Formats: sequence, structure tokens, C-alpha cells
Amino acid sequence: MSETQVPQPMMAEIKTHNRISKVWLIPFLALAIASWMVIDTYVNRGPAITITFETAEGLVAGKTRVKTLDVDIGFVKDVRLQGNGVIAHIQLDQQVADMLTEDANFWVVKPRIGSGGISGLGTLMSGSYIEFVPGNSSELSTTYTGLEQEPITGFGVPGTRLDLVSEQGNSLSIGEPVLYRGFEVGRVEKSTFDIENRRVHYQIFVKSPYSELLTENTYFWNSSGVDFNATTQGIKVNVGSLESIISGGVTFDVPIDLPLGNAINTARAHILYPDADSVYERRQYQAKEFIVMFEDSIRGLDVGAPVEYRGIRVGTVAKIDSTLTMDILASNEQRIPVLIKFEPARLGLPDEQTSVDLIAQYIDKWTEQGLRATLKSGSLLTGSLFVDLDYYTLDSQHQVETYQSWPVMPSMAGSLAQIEEKVFDILDKFSSMPIEVTVDNINQMLASANSTMIGLNEAVADVKALINAQETQAIPESVNKTLSQLSKTLESYNHQAPVYGELEQSLSQFQQLMRDIQPLIKELNNKPNALIFKGQVDEDPQPKGK
Repeated sequence: MSETQVPQPMMAEIKTHNRISKVWLIPFLALAIASWMVIDTYVNRGPAITITFETAEGLVAGKTRVKTLDVDIGFVKDVRLQGNGVIAHIQLDQQVADMLTEDANFWVVKPRIGSGGISGLGTLMSGSYIEFVPGNSSELSTTYTGLEQEPITGFGVPGTRLDLVSEQGNSLSIGEPVLYRGFEVGRVEKSTFDIENRRVHYQIFVKSPYSELLTENTYFWNSSGVDFNATTQGIKVNVGSLESIISGGVTFDVPIDLPLGNAINTARAHILYPDADSVYERRQYQAKEFIVMFEDSIRGLDVGAPVEYRGIRVGTVAKIDSTLTMDILASNEQRIPVLIKFEPARLGLPDEQTSVDLIAQYIDKWTEQGLRATLKSGSLLTGSLFVDLDYYTLDSQHQVETYQSWPVMPSMAGSLAQIEEKVFDILDKFSSMPIEVTVDNINQMLASANSTMIGLNEAVADVKALINAQETQAIPESVNKTLSQLSKTLESYNHQAPVYGELEQSLSQFQQLMRDIQPLIKELNNKPNALIFKGQVDEDPQPKGK
């Protein structure tokens, strides 16, 4: 029997590999991509800038984005405190590197409610962001001061910006409308206070093409939205837009007594008047100045009060100051000096020096003819006064005076002083009256009147007693019975009643009787004794021959 042969095991062949495994390609590829991204980010990285804000409201590092025209162009890397504010480090994209001019503007867009309206409502869901608007300068910059609120007027909008000056600090707010005859043409953009001159400066913007309405004769005033005016023709109420009623605004126009004029000068500041009437009342004109010496109290007379001639305004009170009365205090002069301006332009003359010289010559003639200045009451409610010019009959001629180089316009006691003088005269006459005799006469008159009233009361009592008597009260009943019987009697004389027929027959017989006795009556008229003596019958007359 043969033995089974056991197969021999095969030996593994070991080979040595000198190549790198393909698995290691994955880390190397990831490292290459990362390196490329780092290099690309560094090479294409945009500029880094810093923006200073007053607060960090709405700014979150790593989250708050920077946008322009609603396109994402960067983000906030870091926010740090710096002095009294915060500084935000911003990383921007390379695409806006050429837009970072020194006059570029940044501000935080967030929900706002103000006089300019409601803005930023879209950030309630998406969160606040920084809006970027490039400027027009050619110089670049990396440091900016952020705006604390969104600009009222968008950048690049054509129009005209003007500076208005006002003495009323609370009259306007940023964002209020600028109106022309009730139509909105712009907005108030900025307000600053001049501490040195104690005035408020407002920057307004008028959009194109409405900016062409601005001329050198344009005037600006504060409009409240409701204009109430009571005149001799009735009550006039002008109501503006709802926005102007709530917050007010600025209105501008050319006064009706001025031409349109040339293009406006944007370099000079323009006066902001309190209302439309002030444009005509406080407008600056070339004028001739006079001093008026008043003997009356000037309480109630203010600077800017009108100077009128029979109801027509011809000037303005220019100055009521202690500097005018220093010489008065050191002298025996008892009158109070007031400086007034006579403005020829209010009379329709050109607003130029030749008109001023001409009116000065006329005033010299008018004062010789009796023109005088007096104080009159402008309002019984407020007690305000104004200067009135009119002609008066004078006993003496006017003497030319001057006061500190100003010519003096003669004056007279005002109506209030005249009324006061008349009241004093009446009181003097009343005090000189024989009061005791007058009182005795009055007492006698009262006693006589008292006795008359007693007699009248007694007569009234007698009349009441007569009316209340039983016989007097029975009179109406007797009258009613009489009327009832008369009514029944009249009913018996009806044409259908028997009495009416008998009465008619009797009247007929009476008429026949009257016709029968007419010859007898005629005979008795001719011969009254015919009933006693029978008359002879005359023979018939015979005709006679020739």
C-alpha cells in the first residue's frame, strides 16, 4: 500500500513598494485648496476702514453687514470704545476700493420714527446694517465719522441748498417740509445753533426743478399749517397739508409788491420770518430815520410796531433804547425819544436812495402844514401801541429840531392822553357841582315819587275791589242773556216767518197811503187853510184880441 503524499505549503512572495499611497493625496489636495483660498483671499481682500459712531446701537461684530444699493459689500469685524463714542472696524470687498472717497457717508439703518417719516422697517426682520453712499471727491480715505441718522435728501438728488437764519430755536425740526403755495418742494435737512450770535441756522433743500422758483426777492417764513385771519371783509382760514398742520414747515414765495428778480444767491443766509404777515411788516427797506419826542407813556410800544398814516403803513418803529434817553436823564427834557423809519417803498416808490431823499423833502413840507405823530392803541386786548401820522390844526408854527444828528418829527398828545385829560376835566366839573343841593332835590323827587306810587297802589286796590264785586261779576251773565234774546228776536224776522209777511204787507199799504195823500199834502203846502175854507174855482182864462 502506497503512502499518501502531503502537499507542501506555498510560500508568500514578498515585494517591496517604493511609491506613496493614493490615500495621502486627499490631505495634500485639501491643503492645496486651503492655501489657494488663503492666498486668493489675501490678494483679493478689500480695504479695511474705521468708522466712528456715538453709540454702538445696531452694531454686532461679525454679524452686522455693510451694504450699498442693497448689495452686500462687507461686514463689521470689531467694535471698540474710543473716547466718548465707539469705533467700528469694517472689512470691505475689493469692488468698492475705488469708491471710498473722503466725502463718502456711512450710517446705521434701523427702525426710526421722526418728523421726517418712518424708515428702516425692513430691518425688523433682517437686523440693522450700515448703509454706504460714495461721494464725489477724488481723494480716498480709510477713516470716517458715521452719520447718526439717515440723510433727509438722498445723495445725488439735483436741487439747491440754502441757509436760513431765525431767532426762534423751536420753530422747525429736521425733516419738516419746505412748501411753495402749499405744494411740497423740499425738506429741512439740518439745524445748528450759533452761540455767539444766538441765532438758529437751518439748512433746507429744494428739489429740482422747483429750485428755479428761488430768486433774490424770495422770502421764507414759518408756516403752522393753519392761517387764521380776521379782517373787515370777514374771517379767513387757510389750512395747509396734514403734515404741516401737525409739525409745521417752511414756506417761501415772492411778495406781491416785488418783481421776481434774478437767480438766488446761495452764498448768503436768508431770514426766516415767523409768519407771512411778518414778511411785509418786518421786511428791510431803505428808509429815512426820524426821532419823535413823545410826552405820553410809551408802555405798549415795541420795536417793529407800525408807523401809519390814516391806516396806511408807511414805516416802522426802529429803536426804543436807553441809549436814546441818556441825554434826557441828564437834562430837563421830559419827553421820551423814539426812533422811527419812514420807508418810501411801502408807498409804492422804488426801494432806493433817491426815493428816501425825495420823501425827506416832502416830510419837511408836511410838518409845516401840520403833520404830527401821535401814539394810538392798536389792540385793546394786548395794549399794544403804534405811531400814527396825521394833520392837525395848530396855533403855532413848527420849530425845526434835531436830536443826536437825527431830525425831530413833531408830535402831539395821543388819543389816550386826550381821553385821560377829558376824564379829569369831567371829574373836576363833577367835584365843583353843588352836591348837597343836588342831593336834597333828588330826595324831594324821590319823596314825591313815593307818594305818587302810594296813590297809584290805592287806585289799583279800588279797581281790584270793583272787579271782585258780585254785581260786576254778574254783568257778563246779563250781557249773555240779552244777546241770546236779541238773537231769537232776529230769527223771527226771517223772510219765511209769518211776521216777515205781515211786515211786508204793512209796508206795501203804507206806501199806497203815502201815494194817495200826496195831493192833499201838496194842497196844504200851497194853501194851509184849505181844510177849513173851501176854495172858489177860478174861471177858465179867455184869450184877448188885438
